[in-house]
Amino acid sequence: MRLGRFGVIVSVLFSAHCVAWGGTVTASGAGPLLSSAEDLTGVDVTEIQGSLTTDPTSVSLFEIDILSSFDFSAMTVDAGPFGIPDTELFLFDSTGAGVYFNDDLSDSNTLSCLPSSDSANPCPTPAAGLGPESPGIYYLGIARSADGPLDASDNEIFTDLLSTDVVGPNDGVGSLAGYDNGAYTQPNYDLVDYDILITGTTPEPATWTLLAGALLAAGIFRRRLLTR
Repeated sequence: MRLGRFGVIVSVLFSAHCVAWGGTVTASGAGPLLSSAEDLTGVDVTEIQGSLTTDPTSVSLFEIDILSSFDFSAMTVDAGPFGIPDTELFLFDSTGAGVYFNDDLSDSNTLSCLPSSDSANPCPTPAAGLGPESPGIYYLGIARSADGPLDASDNEIFTDLLSTDVVGPNDGVGSLAGYDNGAYTQPNYDLVDYDILITGTTPEPATWTLLAGALLAAGIFRRRLLTR
């Protein structure tokens, strides 16, 4: 009976950890503001797949846990035949204050990338001191170009000189309150799908080491009980 109970405990703990490790998440009902963001906290999400509406000013916002600020990045990739060809990515902190923004990956690629500070940065542009400063709750947003976020006084939170710039927030701006509803003239607003790859939202290697150690100890303990 002791062995059975112990096995159940180990199984439950391992299952709970696996549930938290979400991997790819399909977006559902994400709105444009903090109050309507889709809550992905508690899920170690590495990819978000979803769709904006055919409204050119549609925005999706996600509340996420960043576990490693140094390793955090977000990048839109080809989402298939109905993929949005020209995206924007924004990151806000837990209060809605702007962290950083990118429109275009490059002059020839109108998808978007928020770079990490580590050597594994997937973006062509380095973080250059931008990005989340510490682990915690953040809000990741995706929109079509060129729908910029505004504060409560209708100030643009981010301003880029070139579409390929990765920029932090403008001086003196407040937290996210809306968007300027800007849109480039393009006929393909029926292209609605997006795919965002994310890093820095999964446990550090040390966490996996601890888990592996716990499972190894459980195995040793089980063998000792069986040999008694």
